Amino acid sequence: MAQSKLDKWGIGDRVLAMREHLTCVEIADEVNMRYRPAGEELVNRMTISRYCNAHGITDRRRNDISAVPRDHFDTLEEAEKVRKRLVNHTNRIGELWENIKGDEEKLSELASISNAYMNALKMQQELNISVSKIQKEQLGLSKVRKVLSIILSTLDKHPEVRVEIFDELRKSEVYDTIRAL
Repeated sequence: MAQSKLDKWGIGDRVLAMREHLTCVEIADEVNMRYRPAGEELVNRMTISRYCNAHGITDRRRNDISAVPRDHFDTLEEAEKVRKRLVNHTNRIGELWENIKGDEEKLSELASISNAYMNALKMQQELNISVSKIQKEQLGLSKVRKVLSIILSTLDKHPEVRVEIFDELRKSEVYDTIRAL
């Protein structure tokens, strides 16, 4: 069997250790950023998955190999879109009002339509705010994962300290939270 590029680079054991806590995508990112020799091709998540499977690591709780969707939207851009719709709606309502100001029945219909549209815009803006808060939280978790990854890779160099830290963490009430990251 041919030697894996991860073994050639001397990081096979490190990859297997990282797999305890990271997804294949996260490991591939880490390897490409920190351990890939200059001029070598990028490692992808499938390379990491195959390597781990070949070394008996197939049943991890976080055995996901696919990337986390990166469907973030620009909150300011979305707010600007809502603002433009609001301005356009206001201008259009003003024009319509000028044309039908003598017809009370049409004015009543126009008011109902306008109120429904304004409520839809308000709901859209509230949704944008909620999504923005969720994105901020996810970004924070992503940063915490990266920090923990660095800490764990540093602890790999000092096994006695790693054991001591994990013993203390297991006693802590936040251990399940840390494992979930």
